[in-house]
Order: sequence, then structure tokens, then C-alpha cells
Amino acid sequence: MKILRSIGSPADLKKLDTAQLEELAKELRETIVSTVLRNGGHLSSNLGVVEIVIAMHKVFDCPKDKFIFDVGHQCYAHKLLTGRLDRFDTLRKFGGISGFPRREESACDCANTGHASTSLSLACGLSRACPDDKIVALIGDGALTGGLAFEALNDLVKLGSNTIVIINDNEMSISRNVGLVPGVLDAFKSDPVAAELSLARLGLDYIYVADGHDISALVDALSRAADATRPCIVHVSTIKGKGYAPAEEDSERYHGYSHSTPSGPVFSEIMGGELADLADKDKDIYAVTAAMSGGTGLDVFAKRHPDRFIDVGIAEAHAVCMSSGLALGGKKPYVAVYSTFLQRAYDQVIHDVCIQDAPVTFCVDRSGVVSGDGETHQGVYDISFLRELPNIAIFCPKDGEELKAALRWSVGFGHPLEIRYPKGESPLAYPVHTPIVLGKWDLDIDQLLTAQKVVLACGAQSCAEAYKAVCEYNAEGGKAAFVNARFAKPLDFDLLDLIDDREVITVEDGVKDGGFGQAVRNYYAERQSDIYPKVKIIGFDDGLYPMGEVAQVLAYCKTDKAAILRALRQ
Repeated sequence: MKILRSIGSPADLKKLDTAQLEELAKELRETIVSTVLRNGGHLSSNLGVVEIVIAMHKVFDCPKDKFIFDVGHQCYAHKLLTGRLDRFDTLRKFGGISGFPRREESACDCANTGHASTSLSLACGLSRACPDDKIVALIGDGALTGGLAFEALNDLVKLGSNTIVIINDNEMSISRNVGLVPGVLDAFKSDPVAAELSLARLGLDYIYVADGHDISALVDALSRAADATRPCIVHVSTIKGKGYAPAEEDSERYHGYSHSTPSGPVFSEIMGGELADLADKDKDIYAVTAAMSGGTGLDVFAKRHPDRFIDVGIAEAHAVCMSSGLALGGKKPYVAVYSTFLQRAYDQVIHDVCIQDAPVTFCVDRSGVVSGDGETHQGVYDISFLRELPNIAIFCPKDGEELKAALRWSVGFGHPLEIRYPKGESPLAYPVHTPIVLGKWDLDIDQLLTAQKVVLACGAQSCAEAYKAVCEYNAEGGKAAFVNARFAKPLDFDLLDLIDDREVITVEDGVKDGGFGQAVRNYYAERQSDIYPKVKIIGFDDGLYPMGEVAQVLAYCKTDKAAILRALRQ
């Protein structure tokens, strides 16, 4: 690591010759691989852009020149070259450096990113705000399938000569790319002269680099782009996972690498398997994903029912709106999406699904706390932003078996529905007392009748923590009832009335504002009754939620077993 350790800032890199830069690329890859295999993180996406990042720092002057990393999951080499080598072993750890660009970490990170297709819009704004600086956006061909990228491209031709767009073309999103955009880029690669002439008519310069791992070719291309008199697109072909054989052979598996192996079934696999089984019997069931077939567990569905599996690319808004069309046409669509990415389709959820009462089921993965990825990926907002919408029901299974039951129940439900569950393993099942009925919670009624305090837990992570807390509290001689409040909407009003004036503690793996606990409190406040139970809400306060392991983040946000026990003992 001799050369890498000599790089204290990007200025040091500019002194290196081509041979030294090639050795630097090797050292960067070794550092990235060893760290990610230990800490987890995005591996194949980072390995594929090492030479591009080196060339960017060789040609441009960061931080005066602004680098924007689309999604941000390919910024590891950039971090290592901008003064963060000594802290790189803390990558994605609680209190460590983020796996995404963070303005709080370095002046060389000009924008915090974590979602796809945003870089070109950010570049358009920065180009106008900083006309004396070069603005360089690095975007993957997968992110180009997102609608926001096209809106920015439409605006790009109006900008001055300081805007450079690097397209990292590795023919992959997380899964393999689909649709029109890959075909267009293939046509550009097969005839770059024709592509250059076509884009020139639109007011853009175009440069193609066939080997995106040739540092000299990249430096030459970016130097030409820096001298362009109008916005310039530099189209670069790369190999995702370059330099690490397992990642090259299976870039999807190594896109987001986890160093831990689950000991049991994970929620996404349970969902995908059960949905495929249901589709065996019901020919109206469709599964929809936005470039996340593997992550959402839909691979098995895609293999068994390819004619009813739809991957729209990185285009969540289109996925939801298209699914509304499926539902209005008499089909039963299931949109599998991470909680953090459902945010990107909020308008369509309101306008095209809920207002029309279209029976679309959202299988919302990575709800609650998500380990490692940090604030841009925490799935803690969906209960709050969906609860306020008309016609939709929200179901929060406590474990994998209840997830299966919810999917079976959903087939006959003729309205919008969210089924939300976290990343990772399904916890050990707790006793189930009642079948699923709309707006009815699950509990041991005998325990409730003798309890002095009632814990209403909503969400798998919250149920796991609350159940343990109630068991420990009762073992100490307390009298508390645990309720699996599996419907965040509608509430179980009959059960709330039955509680009378006993103390109520609500627990949720989401934000308090607009969330489950506030809905419970509001119900009691609006009910015309002299009996008014005291309600304590345990959930996420207004703010940002750090990266770390799930247990660390729950403890930091005071939503873990210890916090629930403190509330019970009070």
C-alpha cells in the first residue's frame, strides 16, 4: 500500500505517472475488497469504477471541481483518495465513515447521495450555481433508466461548458438492465461516430472510451471533456466487479455484500417463495420490481412465472403507476420495493393507487432499521406517509409465518395494501391467537384482562423487542400484556376500547410523527369518554438515524428492549 499511503489529498495523485496510477488502482482494489469482506458493503460497483475515479482526480481539481456520485454506492475509491484511508476500516460501522458520499465527512463530497438517478439534476443545479467550477456527474447505465435522469438530460443542453457526465456502462443495475436504454447505449458503443453526430445535433458533446480500465485513455477523454465548449457526455465501458474474480463472475451477488450469513430464512425469501406459490394457483397475480429482483426475493417468481414477472428498471414511479393499470384491468399486482425506494413513487401511490382504490399490494422490504447503509436507507417513514392516504390498509407481520398468512389473506383483499417487513432473518415465532381479519390485532385475551399495562407493538422489529421486554417485566412480578398490533391501519378500535384506563405503551419501528402511536393517542383524545388511558409512544424522534447494526441503532434511538423495559418499570 506504499502508493496509496502517500496520497494525503487529491493533489498528491496528480504527481504520479501512468505506471504509478496503475499500481494505485491495484492497491485501491485490495483495500476495498479486504474492507468490504470484513465490514460488508457495496463491492462490485466500487471495483468497476476504480480507474474512472483515479482519472477524475488526475484531470480535475476536487474539491473546487464538484464530483457527484449517482446513488453513491461507488464512492469508496474516492474516499480513499480524499484523506479517509486511516478511517476506512470503520466503513459502515456505527460512528464510522459512511458507505455513501457525506458532506459532513469531507469537502470533497459535494452532495449526500443514496438513491439512483439524482446526479444529473444535482449537476444541473451546481452548474448554474458554480459556473467557474467543473461539475462532474458519474452515473451508471442502470441509473439512466430512472425518469429523473431523463428530466435532467432534457435540461442539460441549456447549461454551459462546465458540465461533464460520465456514464459508467457495465450493462447492470443490481440485476441485469432491461428496456430501451441498454439498447441505445449498445448502439452508441457499436457506432460511436454516429452517436457523436447524433448528440451534437442535440447540443451535447460525446466521447466513448471502450476500455474503462485504461487509465491513459480515461485521462485523455476527461481532459478533452474538460476543454469542451458545451456539456459533454463521456461514455465508458467497464466490468462490474473488476479485479476480484467472484465479483466479476457474480456481480449481482456481490453488489451489496454481507459478511454475515443468516442462520434461518429471511423475510424477502419468504415473501418471494410464498408469492410464487400463490401465483401457481391464481393466474391474475403479477410481481413487479424496479431492478431489484434478487434483493426483494422475486427471483423464484421470475423463474416460475416469467410471463407475469415485470422488471421496469430503476423506475419506482413507473412501477407503481403501471401496477395501477394492471389492477384497473382486473389483475392482482404485487409491487416488491424497499421502504426507502417507495418514497420515490409517493405521487403515484396517492394519485394512481389510493385515490382510485386500485387493489395494488406493496410488499415493502427493508422497513424499520436497515443495518450499514445509514440515514438514506432507513425504512422508518412508510407507516407515517401511507397512514394518511385514503383506502389503503397497512399490515405489519411480526415474523415469516405471519408474512405468509398476510400474503394469502391479501389475495382476496380488494383495496390498496401495504405489507411491510424488515431486512434479514425472521425472528422466532411468538404464539398466534387469531386469524387475520381486517383491523384486528393479535393477543392473549386472558393476559390482557389481568394486565395493568398494555404494550401495543407494531412491526417485526418492534414486536421482537417488546415481546422480550414484556416477558422480562412479567418475570419480575409485573402485569403487562403484549399485543401484536399487526394492522397499523385500520386500528383495532374494539380492543382499544377494551383497554379502558390502563397504561398503554406503543412501540413502532417508524417515526413518531404521523405514526402508529400518534394514531392510538389521537383515537383516545377524540373518543367521547371519561376513560382516557395514558399513552406513551416509543418510536423514532424527528431527526436523522445513524448507520450501524440494527441493535445499535435501536439502542441509539431508544426503541429497543431496554427502553421498553424502562417505560414499563416507570
